[in-house]
Amino acid sequence: MEKDTLKYFIYARKSSESEDRQMASIEDQKKEVEKIAGELDLNIVGVFSESKSAKAPGRKSFNEMLLRIEKGEADGIICWKLNRLARNPVDGGKISWMLQNNIIKHIQCFGRDYWPSDNVLMMQVELGMANQFVKDLSVDVRRGMRQKAERGWNPLPILPIGYLHNKDRKGKVLPEEITTDPERFPIILKLWKLMLTGGYSISDIKREGDKLGLVNHKKTPYCVHTYHKLFKTEFYYGYFMARDADGNLKRYKGRHTTMVNEKNFNKVQVFIGNYKRGTRSKSYNYTFKGLMNCGECGCSITAERKFQVRCTECSYKFSCLHRNDCPKCELPISEMESPNFIDITYYRCTKRRQRCSQKTITEEELERQYAEALKSVQIPKDFYDFMTRELKELSEKENHEEKIFIGQIKKKVSELEKRLNGLAILKADGDIDKEQYNSIKKETMSELQNLKFEIRSLEQNLPNWMGIANGYLNFALNASKVLTERDVFAKRKLLLKLGSNQLLMDRKLLFSKAKPLLSIKRCHRHYQAENSTFEPKNHLEKQGDSNGFDTCNVSVCPRVHDVRTSIQDFIKCLTRVKINN
Repeated sequence: MEKDTLKYFIYARKSSESEDRQMASIEDQKKEVEKIAGELDLNIVGVFSESKSAKAPGRKSFNEMLLRIEKGEADGIICWKLNRLARNPVDGGKISWMLQNNIIKHIQCFGRDYWPSDNVLMMQVELGMANQFVKDLSVDVRRGMRQKAERGWNPLPILPIGYLHNKDRKGKVLPEEITTDPERFPIILKLWKLMLTGGYSISDIKREGDKLGLVNHKKTPYCVHTYHKLFKTEFYYGYFMARDADGNLKRYKGRHTTMVNEKNFNKVQVFIGNYKRGTRSKSYNYTFKGLMNCGECGCSITAERKFQVRCTECSYKFSCLHRNDCPKCELPISEMESPNFIDITYYRCTKRRQRCSQKTITEEELERQYAEALKSVQIPKDFYDFMTRELKELSEKENHEEKIFIGQIKKKVSELEKRLNGLAILKADGDIDKEQYNSIKKETMSELQNLKFEIRSLEQNLPNWMGIANGYLNFALNASKVLTERDVFAKRKLLLKLGSNQLLMDRKLLFSKAKPLLSIKRCHRHYQAENSTFEPKNHLEKQGDSNGFDTCNVSVCPRVHDVRTSIQDFIKCLTRVKINN
């Protein structure tokens, strides 16, 4: 049968999977086979192409092509290579059977063709080789993935968001096989830090990710489920699952750069236990939320934002957070003439335990009251420098005295140990009997253990109040700047340092100021009083006193000790709370 009397279908296939990774693209295959058809003057009546692996049956375009050949629409097939048609026994058997039964009258490939009258063995060998190539490649790929996992690198082709397989331009794997994605890694790291604060739900994190521009390969934002899966992935703290030689899943320790440690990872798992809760947009960034309780019923104080607009047509006031028109007259906001927008944040009692008569207070008024409280503990820079210097001297002196005291106790311990050795000698010489020996030894050992315990306690608790003192002094120095802090969580932490048991009663902020702050202010008042009773240094210099007046006088020192004592009492209080918990 002559080729020019036959009708042909062109078939081109490209797989995205590993066995065809080096194969020419579909367009390249089409160009080559069209060139072959032109040189051989073949009659092309249709073109079929698809991007799908041939290692398993079920290709749509391939099956459609064979069905149309059975209907007589074409007599032959033109393809780049025979393995483009089949890499599995089922599809290979179909091609071979249709060729033997003269349904397919001719198959033309690059450099070779196949006829029904040819020896079928060679065709079966080529199709078998294509099938065996897939099987061998599968074994090699699994072995390579297992070896990669054993080296500490995740072998999966798609890594968690924020990581990339490290390859050079030629596709060669570099020593550090997994690297961080320069665009996504910083974003994911920031989302982990936000999640660790405990103030964000999965829905909130998704909104933050959208704001930061976190998108997938299609340039669309990730869904909530993807974010939940992200925070459940152990890869971010250094572990991944891969199959071992027996095909079982095994947990491997990775060598890649981690984002969090195991402790913080487990902490986040507690936060996202019920991730489907709270899909509606909520704001957790109210400045004073979580700081106060109600002075009447003891419930917590919550915040509520009222973002409203008054309709210019019917004067109806409505919330415009989730709608763009007036619910009464249905006039769109965009068509209103100079509408009056109202944006106020209120704080109120949650009233969860019982009925409560307390009313709301605006954020503006609450901020004013906090500002007054902070102003009352503000100290100037000269007093801050004086206190820092004096407390440092006291701390160094106390440390020195404590070390001397510890040395004295150690000396006594050494004497007791010598007594025990001498006691053993007395018993050996028969100067004391066994009963006397045991009695004295028991008493000495008890005293020795008590002294050693005291030494350990003293060494572990050497004066450590200086760090806390500096913290309160810095707070008092910068009290006026607390409300200007941009980070809401940092601002709340500073406001909690102002005092304990913060209450809201009759729209008034009530709380007990921290004892160290009260002591610092008392010392400051005394410092001011002492300075005002003396003439300025310049006046003294005019009278011939070249030294002037030193403000570090004796009468101020008791107040400095008072500050130190209040801080030490505060530390003891913290210690008791820690022990009780």
